[in-house]
Amino acid sequence: MRNPFDWDYLTAPLWQMPTWGPLSITYVVVFSLGFLTCLWIYNDPRRLIRKRDPLLADFLQRIAGWGLIVFGVGLFFFLFRLGRISAFDLYKRIWLYLSALLVLVWTAYAAHLLIRVYPPLARQRAEELRRKQYAMTPKRAARRATSAASPRKSR
Repeated sequence: MRNPFDWDYLTAPLWQMPTWGPLSITYVVVFSLGFLTCLWIYNDPRRLIRKRDPLLADFLQRIAGWGLIVFGVGLFFFLFRLGRISAFDLYKRIWLYLSALLVLVWTAYAAHLLIRVYPPLARQRAEELRRKQYAMTPKRAARRATSAASPRKSR
């Protein structure tokens, strides 16, 4: 195998490159599994995540929405290579490498949201729920107060 980061390797013409190899098989498996996982999380069948933690479900849905775009773009570029379509040079390996780089950026974004942004909001929501739980709410309406200034009428 040649150097995978060589410019001639990344921009090789369609007739000089094989479609399947160890990197392309790994690419298809990772991107297909990533797309299907993001699709499952985004749709949340049977509301498994939303029942447990609605705030986490919102965060995961946002992350999965971006993941669908990222993995979909990567699979789109691979379809040009698989179909051996030479329109606009979208079959070249450089697009696959850029898609893989985009997945790394998306992973860093997801990690940032789940590690830095979500925990403070979850703590804040838990505190609000705790405050509401212990708040004194009247069970029934208060009784009328009788004032000494207005005496009762006797019958």
